[in-house]
This record gives sequence, structure tokens and C-alpha cells, in this order.
Amino acid sequence: MSMTGCSKWLDVQPYDKISEGELFSTESGFQRLLNGIYIDLNDDALYGRTLTVEMVELLAYNYKIDDDPTYWGDYINLRDRNFTSDYWRRRLDDTWNKAYALIRNCNTLLENMELHREVFTGDNYDLIRGEALALRALLHFDMFRLFGPVYKNDPEGISIPYCTTTDLQVQELLPANEVIQCLLDDLNEAARCLQNDPIFTDDPLAPAPADGSVFTAYRALRLNYYAVQALLARVYYYAASDETSENTPQYIENAIACADAVISSQKFPFVDRSLVLGSPENPDRIFHTECIFALTNANRGQLFKVNFDPSLVPRPYFTIVPSNLETIYFGGEYGGSTDDYRYIANWSKIGESYAFYKFADLPDVSLLRNTMIPMIRLGEMYLILADLYLQNNDKSESVKWVNHLREHRGVSLLPESGYIRARWEYELVRELYGEGQTFYYYKRNYRNITVKFSDMGDETVSRSEKLYVIPMPDTETENRQ
Repeated sequence: MSMTGCSKWLDVQPYDKISEGELFSTESGFQRLLNGIYIDLNDDALYGRTLTVEMVELLAYNYKIDDDPTYWGDYINLRDRNFTSDYWRRRLDDTWNKAYALIRNCNTLLENMELHREVFTGDNYDLIRGEALALRALLHFDMFRLFGPVYKNDPEGISIPYCTTTDLQVQELLPANEVIQCLLDDLNEAARCLQNDPIFTDDPLAPAPADGSVFTAYRALRLNYYAVQALLARVYYYAASDETSENTPQYIENAIACADAVISSQKFPFVDRSLVLGSPENPDRIFHTECIFALTNANRGQLFKVNFDPSLVPRPYFTIVPSNLETIYFGGEYGGSTDDYRYIANWSKIGESYAFYKFADLPDVSLLRNTMIPMIRLGEMYLILADLYLQNNDKSESVKWVNHLREHRGVSLLPESGYIRARWEYELVRELYGEGQTFYYYKRNYRNITVKFSDMGDETVSRSEKLYVIPMPDTETENRQ
């Protein structure tokens, strides 16, 4: 699919350049504000780098970082969880402040929608409201997963503010389980609003018809109904880590139902193997048809050029520990294979290292998939189901869901004998590497993190609060003094 068709979707006047009267006097004004929020998710402090390919992946030890300060600099402090440097204090402030600024924009939109309901036509009031609520939840959830307590151990621990108004007063820090309830309230209401989502009748990446609205096109590039179901699956799954709660059985049931709803919709087909195998001209490295929700960024190739391009040397570029890739993730002993689509599409050996090409530009830069940054993908739903069944000690059902995924990755099925959580985790890394999700899964399960697999003994970092709880940014703590 060509970017030409969705260029109008992106071509919106920045909402901070429009007068408030103009913005809220028409339906298109609300659409501009909503589109502006989506575009700002691509900021480097959020999903344009920090919360996808860089900081959160480094927190999961997914990249090889050694002790050479002249090469790795501030990344050594991140690896060692030393957040006292000016650099990381500023970076955390930037992420927090940008997330809450966009949350406030969501609230501005939601509050003014109630005052100007007469400007909306058709189902657009519900569509815009549903997406705004889902965006508010998405941003809160990632701040919660990053800065909140280890929910499995401390479900009532003080976490983050959940902001639902444009009030500039300092908001109360809520117990973690109250944040979970706020997230569920927003997402369930979003799902209700999206009952008439065009995604039910259209392809998720269908452009607008010649006589139709661009605003309702490309639903996989927005928080559509199924993306909300996938977010609900994430939140229910995360909350179910607290095995002492009386709500946990219901959370597990709901997470399974939401993940299954996405899978059963068949709206997000597995990647066409012909786009990956051999040497296709424009390999589908992100498996774009499987993206339940993705951002679109015409400059996405910068994610590769700034973070993974081997030509960056002598500047640092991110790569995996070679033995991890060769023996665990894509070696034969632990369910890996170099026949795996995820290996073929994304990895190339450069000398003794491996370069990661998931976000490299395609020869045809006009293709829509060349701009997409995956935010929620189909494979994650299979992995959530597999882990929940493991939590319920149903190994056979767990391995079944992992194997459903593996069937579409060009690799053999795992036998039930010898299947343990580590096998699930290896599949997780293979599926979500470079997308900013593995750290949250490790934190959810409160497990040690293996930095390097070796025949001489694995190198691990022991689980701890320090490993998983990122300190509150300075700007937030100073506001509370």
C-alpha cells in the first residue's frame, strides 16, 4: 500500500497553531486535535525512540552494553540503574512531561466534546471519544508500567497520578490497583464508544474511498476497536500478576476473552511468507498485516540510522550479544531456527556482530509499511494467552498457543515435554525484540534477567525493586514538595 493514500491523514494543521474557537467550532477541529496527539506519539521522548527501540529495550538488557565509558557513555548508567546523572534525570523528565502533556490534550478534547456535541455527524462523536479515551489509557499504562511498583509484589503501592481533567493542580498519586481500575474504566468505555468502528466492515489498512472520509480510513493506524481489546488484554494480564487478589480469576478470564476476540476477528492476518522468504525486493520486516495498532512516521528509517546502523561506528550502535542470538533465540537447541521469518527478515551478520534491520528503510520508501512503528501486534495476543495458561498450570494449553504462533514463523512446533516458562520467554524476545515490550513482561513476572547465555554459566541480573522500578522524574517530585 502506498503512503500517497494516507498523506491527507497526516497533513493536518498543527493543533497548537489553531485558535481555540476554530478548533472547537467544527468536527474537523476535533479531528485535527486527535490527529495531532497521534502524531506527537512519535516524539523521541515517547514512541519515536525512548519507549520503543531505545531506553525500554536497554532496561530489558536486550542490547549488548559493555564497560567502555568512551563508547557507551550514559548507557552504562542506564544498564546499572544509576538514574542520578543529569542526562537520565533530563530524559526521564522529558518522557514523563510529554506523556502527561498529551494526556492533558486528550482531556481537553474530551471536555470540549461534551460542550460542542452539536458539531458531530454520524458516528464521529463516539469514534473520536473512544480513541481519545484509549489514548489516555495507553499513555497512563506505559507511565504506570515504567514508574509504578512491581504489581505482583505490591498491588497497593503508590504509583502515578491518573489525570482525567485539564486541571493544572498537582494530582494525587494513586495506589497501583486504583490505577488499574482507572485504566479498565477508560478502555471499557472506549470499547463501548467504538461499537460502530469502520474496522468491522473494512480492511484495517484500507484507504478512504474516493467519496469517503479520510478520517475513518487506515483504522490500524488508530486505536480502533480491536486495538482497545488488545490493550484491555494487556491491562487485565498485567493485573493478573497479583495472584493474591480475589479479582485475579476474573482478570485472567477477561484477558483471555479480549485476546481471543482480537485473534478470532481474523482482521490481522499473519504475514505473507512470500514477503519474507528468499530475497524479496521490499521485505515485510514488521509483518505489517499483523499490526493491531501502529504509528505512522514518514521518518521511521531514522530509528535504524540512529540506533542500529553498523556504519555508526565508532559511535555506538545497538546489537544483540552474539551467543544469545546463536544459541538461544535462533539456535536449534531452544526452539530457535535461522529459518525463522523473524531472523530472516531482521538480522544480518556483520563481522562478529549482528545488525538489526527491522526499522531500516525499504527500497520503496513510499510503501505504507515503511512508515509503520508497531505498537500492538497479533503475536502478543498469542503470548499473553500462553503465559496466562502457564500461570494456571495448564502447560498443554500454553504450548498450544505458542505453537499457533510458531506455525506462522517458519519453525517447528515445540513439544510439551520440557516446555517451561523460559521457552515462552525466548519466544517473547523473538517476537517483540526492538519494540519496547519485553521489559514490561519481565517486570510483570518479576524474574531475573539473563544478560548473556553461556556454556560457562549464564550471566544474570537478580530481580529487585531497583531493577524494575524507575524513579519518579525530578519535575514530578519537585511539584510535590
